[in-house]
Amino acid sequence: MKNFKKLYFLSSFKFFIFVCLVIVFLFKFLDIFLFKLSRSSPALIFDFFKNIIDPISDIFDPFNLIVVCGVFLILNLKIEPILKNKEKLKILKSKTNLTLDEILKLFEYLSLVCKHFILSLALAGVICNVLKYIIGVSRPKYFFLQGYDRINFFNIEHKVNSFPSGHTQAAFTVAVLLIIYANRFFLQIMIIASLMGLSRIFMSMHFPSDLVAGAYLGAFVPYILYKRIYKEKIESIKKNYNISFKGLVRLIYWRFYI
Repeated sequence: MKNFKKLYFLSSFKFFIFVCLVIVFLFKFLDIFLFKLSRSSPALIFDFFKNIIDPISDIFDPFNLIVVCGVFLILNLKIEPILKNKEKLKILKSKTNLTLDEILKLFEYLSLVCKHFILSLALAGVICNVLKYIIGVSRPKYFFLQGYDRINFFNIEHKVNSFPSGHTQAAFTVAVLLIIYANRFFLQIMIIASLMGLSRIFMSMHFPSDLVAGAYLGAFVPYILYKRIYKEKIESIKKNYNISFKGLVRLIYWRFYI
């Protein structure tokens, strides 16, 4: 798990303190300045974030991913009757070139991955929204245009739930999940997640400190869940069985087909 090891700093208490200090520094001294500075960016940059990056956030919306993973879990729960059917099992084995034991382990692997996705997305989202309610930071356009205070504690109004950034949290939760399981494209995935976060500034929805908080929360939750709950089980399967993206896609396809 080469990419997983690159994320070791997320479990460091020193890194947590560093992130907190960065957030406080941004909030106190740079948030307003950097937001105003972004307003002077060329129109091409605004168009890039609005028309290219922001729509990607809709595709990777946590709810959509939870639904997809939920469907896979339901299908996996119904796999045993299929495997007891000799004709269907014969088709599945011949089309995937897998033994019965390998098929069972691959479905177990898929279930663990789906559970990790669902729990990470749901838990990070809940924590993010609780913090939004508790801290109550005004969104930039309401702070500048409607005179809202920067902080409005314990307020559920959309206009004052800027901190942390939910979009950034979701982007980094998905990014870390992909990094863990893809085990490649670390830099590319992190760049895309960062751009998805930055788009929130150009959409006038967040300050920089909101993004940093959302990114840390979004990355920390899936990492720590994997480390504490799923790592041992998943790595045990990967150690004894050949897990490949192509093999998983083939298995899923034939599972639907039969």
